[in-house]
Amino acid sequence: RRCTTHENRTMADALKKLGTGPHELKIEVNCCNIKKLDLKFYGIEKATCKVVLKYKDHVYESAELPGLDPTWEEEFIFCVDDPENDKISAVFYIKDQLLGDEQHYALNKLIKGKATFKGLVVPGGKADFMFTAVNFGDDAPPDEDDAFMDFL
Repeated sequence: RRCTTHENRTMADALKKLGTGPHELKIEVNCCNIKKLDLKFYGIEKATCKVVLKYKDHVYESAELPGLDPTWEEEFIFCVDDPENDKISAVFYIKDQLLGDEQHYALNKLIKGKATFKGLVVPGGKADFMFTAVNFGDDAPPDEDDAFMDFL
């Protein structure tokens, strides 16, 4: 079942919003899997994981969950000023140690209303996000038309 535009707006209105811009970017922090990470190398006995996403001086920090493959399923909105030029950054922490590099995500290629997968690559695996341009971005491209096959 697909949500209607009205239902999408109602769900977006209920989410935590960070920032002051007019353009709403919904981010779903889904899960991670870093099972290939050598915990002993990092001096960690029991892993806890979290991700931190930033837009300018606005910061979203996920819950810190135990294990090497936690599932967050957290959603929030960054209110973006300039989707053509602004970027979202993300970092990953295990315990209180930064794991891997900060990664940046451009917003100028997002399709309005369509969830787009983004991955944060870290040693031993990755964390998964979905970015959705709520009220900005290109309109969805037209569905492929099979008319070109009519000549067959």
